[in-house]
Amino acid sequence: MWYNMNMNYKKFLDKPFRLMSLIGCVYLIIMILMNVFTDFSYELSILPFSKTVSYAAEGVALALCVLSFILYTHHSIYYTALEILTFSYLYTGRIYTALFLTAILFVLLLIENRLISKMRLSVYLVIEVVKIALVIPYGVRSFFEYFGISLFSLATIGCINLLFRHAYEKKDAGEINLADYKFTDRQIDCIKETVVNNTTIKALAITHNVSESAIKKDLAHIYSVLGIDGKADLKALFIGYKFD
Repeated sequence: MWYNMNMNYKKFLDKPFRLMSLIGCVYLIIMILMNVFTDFSYELSILPFSKTVSYAAEGVALALCVLSFILYTHHSIYYTALEILTFSYLYTGRIYTALFLTAILFVLLLIENRLISKMRLSVYLVIEVVKIALVIPYGVRSFFEYFGISLFSLATIGCINLLFRHAYEKKDAGEINLADYKFTDRQIDCIKETVVNNTTIKALAITHNVSESAIKKDLAHIYSVLGIDGKADLKALFIGYKFD
């Protein structure tokens, strides 16, 4: 019984966006309750309909977090919830909270390489410009403070990401060699697609024209041979690995 509970716990931790969505739901429920009994989320606002905006944004974000918990492989749902909250906080004057969420979102986008295409990067920059424009009604000082801190934090996070990527590129890929293991071609492809593209079991099954249970068995075999517990460990093990 304890073993099964431990395995279920590890499986849950292997789905970070599901865990983040759960925490997001708890946070938003607390915020909505605080709004009901206080003016916490819109007490600093100087813009009209701030109360309506606050309730609507937190309600939509809560619904998206629930949906993200269910569809945890669709990370864009969680990103959308963060963006809605960020816009709401800027509109209602909670500028530093908005900055914090902007930094979190940027970290997640960098980790998942979501900004590598020109179109995605352009959309992201446009959204950030709109955010900056929302600070204008709060005065020159707030505008430059938000602009300066956001620029500084995004540049710092970006540089840290580059440093880590360079370190991984320099890492000796010979520390682990797939040729040393008797994996089938399909199992090797499962490793590559999981590590590089975060491909789901369903997508792998469709690609290889097999059942999802066959892919699950392949992954279970891979984890057993490599002595790891799941997807997160697999990704960590192959950081910087040069796949053919």
